[in-house]
Amino acid sequence: MKKRIIRIGAAAAIAALFASAFAACNLYEKEDLEIRRCPQVQDTITTPGWDDMGR
Repeated sequence: MKKRIIRIGAAAAIAALFASAFAACNLYEKEDLEIRRCPQVQDTITTPGWDDMGR
């Protein structure tokens, strides 16, 4: 009976040490992303003869 209590106590101590190892560190990374928008074309360019090439 006494061995069982010692074994449970030792297992609890090992589990507590293992859990405390992860309590202090961050398990994720944070990255800042810079979003660059492409310039939008506001005007329509008409190329002569372009529509006639596929026919």
